[in-house]
Amino acid sequence: MTHRFITTCASIFSITFIVLQQQSSIFTLAADCVSENTVCKSWGKKYRPLPGCKEYAECELGYTKHIRSCMDGTLFDIYVQSCNWDYDTFCETETCEPTVVPTQNPTTDYPTPFPSGVPSVSPSVSPTASPSFVPTYNFFTTMETDTMKFAFQDIVLVAYNSNGIKFPSTRYTYDGMIDALKEMAHAGIQSDGRDFRLYVGNDNGNLMYGRTNLALLLAMAMTESIHYDTCDEYNEDQVAGKYAISNSCGQNGRSYQDEVCTNPSEANMSCDVDVNMVVVSSSTSISQGGRPPPPLSCRPKADWSDYAGYWDSRTGQASTNPYANTLGRIDTEGCCFWGRGVLLTRGVCNIGRLNYYLGKRAHDERGEGRFPTIDFCQDPEATCASESSTEMMRWVTGLFDWIYRVQSYEANGWSYMNALQKFVDNGFVDDEYERYPFFDTVSSVFVRDCHENKCSDLRITKKDARRINFDKVMEIMKVTDKPTRTPTRKPIVYNEPTPAPFKPKIEIKPPPLAWSPPPSQSRSVTTNSPSTISPATKNPSPTTDFIPIVVDLTPPAPSPPLISITPPTTDEVPQQTDVPFGGLLILEDNAACSITSVTWLLSIAIAYYVLTS
Repeated sequence: MTHRFITTCASIFSITFIVLQQQSSIFTLAADCVSENTVCKSWGKKYRPLPGCKEYAECELGYTKHIRSCMDGTLFDIYVQSCNWDYDTFCETETCEPTVVPTQNPTTDYPTPFPSGVPSVSPSVSPTASPSFVPTYNFFTTMETDTMKFAFQDIVLVAYNSNGIKFPSTRYTYDGMIDALKEMAHAGIQSDGRDFRLYVGNDNGNLMYGRTNLALLLAMAMTESIHYDTCDEYNEDQVAGKYAISNSCGQNGRSYQDEVCTNPSEANMSCDVDVNMVVVSSSTSISQGGRPPPPLSCRPKADWSDYAGYWDSRTGQASTNPYANTLGRIDTEGCCFWGRGVLLTRGVCNIGRLNYYLGKRAHDERGEGRFPTIDFCQDPEATCASESSTEMMRWVTGLFDWIYRVQSYEANGWSYMNALQKFVDNGFVDDEYERYPFFDTVSSVFVRDCHENKCSDLRITKKDARRINFDKVMEIMKVTDKPTRTPTRKPIVYNEPTPAPFKPKIEIKPPPLAWSPPPSQSRSVTTNSPSTISPATKNPSPTTDFIPIVVDLTPPAPSPPLISITPPTTDEVPQQTDVPFGGLLILEDNAACSITSVTWLLSIAIAYYVLTS
């Protein structure tokens, strides 16, 4: 019976595991697997999508109660359990084969000639050229194990919906990340006489340097975009549930169109602000619950009374009344430079650098450029929503931003690379044996472009989340052991002194078996004689004798000690000032502490206790 019960339980567990494993996938149902009559037959949520996700059913007790439709531009989202923007929707029927039935069969296998956009002049640096540098150690070999892949997919490359439910990121995948890392570490970007490569170390001795650099980068990426599964910055700066539409001009006290390049060598790299530009963000965060604000956008003002207004998340309605962001903007004219890519590269300077080194300007001026047809200044949204927009572009633009602004940072005697190596050499702590001061300094460089505490009025947002994400990546990559390189700081070694053994002098004096006080220390007490007793109380028996009773009222003298320990002489004590003699008894080679001696001493102590108690 027990065997059958265990077998049955094991079978049920196996079936349950398989069912749960199948349900954990985001896309499970085929488009032709459900209909209005069958969509509610199986167990599941109350609202379920119909093929195409344009309609969804409200289920009750296994039957279809209502069929509802989403408005134009939206589709049913299985996580939000309501209609969501079509470009940011997750639906179980979206990836069915075929995903979308074409209205007309294509006339050829390739409707558009391939390739369709080859530049007239080939760039001098081919973006698809073979890597010019291959590391001589196993950084990517250790990164591409199944264990590492599953860990990244489960912890790093995940997003969370408004209910905190985790799901795999659709915009940032493990394979896409590895491909981008390899390209930027091996080939890199060569532009305007400079070589931009992601530092991953260059030998086995400093493997941990490369991994820590990558952990720092991914901690910022997770905090900025990956955990929200977005390519665009989303509207998050609000007061009492009201989100300023003018947050596209800048959030958290920033003004993106005013963040020009201040270095004299970069004075001409910033993008020119076009007040007539019209851009709408192509993605927003799925983590915002309730009635989230619409995507960021920019447009010219129609007249002086044309205000951007705000979005009220409590009512789900927009208002055109004047409502300013943190810097007082009440319009969105020219405010098209919000963050994009895996690190949400933002501002006219940072986006201008992309165009100067990677984009169309690099191609037109020098015949270079990783993305020679993309003008990041004229089309800032190209990173997320152009025909050339790919996961590779989202990663590469972010990696370049990291290499340029953080990995290459040096100012006022502080160097990122030197601080990174010192942090690793010291056992992943700084000079004060703390972990986070170094990380917070890197966060300051990433967010504020400076490393000192009071170098900028901008605040470092989401500091705790950045720290947590950093620890997660460090744990995944097992960045725990110190490298083989000699530490830059001499470690403190505490040598415990070992004193030479010595033998204390032990004299054992057994106590006497009986104790008799001296005669001079006692006195006699005699009871009343018969002559002093009254006749009424006198004992009638004439033969009664009164014997004097002697009572000892003097306390006995203290007993001699069982063991007396005589400290050794000066020449027998080791010359060790920090090990004082305070009753220290060395038992090694001590005849007094043998089994026989200890038993004898214990017997004497018990006998003495009985006699004196």
